[in-house]
Amino acid sequence: MAESPNMSGLDGTQSVSALGLRWAALRGMLNSPLIMVEEQRPLRDELLRELSTIEQDFSDLPSRNTMEVSAKLDIAKSALRERIQNGETWLVDLIDSIQADLHSLHAKAPTAATPSTSRSPANLSRPQQQRSDETANVSSTPETATSSAA
Repeated sequence: MAESPNMSGLDGTQSVSALGLRWAALRGMLNSPLIMVEEQRPLRDELLRELSTIEQDFSDLPSRNTMEVSAKLDIAKSALRERIQNGETWLVDLIDSIQADLHSLHAKAPTAATPSTSRSPANLSRPQQQRSDETANVSSTPETATSSAA
C-alpha cells in the first residue's frame, strides 16, 4: 500500500461505483481485529489517510443514477457519524430523510415511465389491417402481390 500517497487513482475514468467499492474495502480492512492491534498502527494510519482521500474524491465525481447519489449520501453519513459530537445527530437524520426520498422517487420512476414507453397492440395492428385492405382492392396487378408478400 505504500506505493503512492493517493491510491484512489482519480484519473477521470473513476466512477462513484468503483470508488464506493474501494471505500467499502478500506472500511472492512479498518474494522478487522488484525488492524486494531498496536503493531499495525502504521498500516492503520495509512488506511485512514487513504479512506479520507477517497471520501474527498467523491465530491469530484458526478453520479450517473440515483443509486450512486445514494452511495454518496452513505459516505457522507458515515464520515459525519465519526465526527459528530454531543449526540447532535440531526444532520445524519436529515441525510437519512433525503436518502429515503431519493429511494422513493427512484421506485416511482419506472411505473410512471412505462405507459409512455410502451405501445398498445391496437396501434400496431391498424397499419397491417390497412395494408391488407389496400392489397385486396388492388390485388389484380402482379406488383402489389409481390409487395404484399414481402
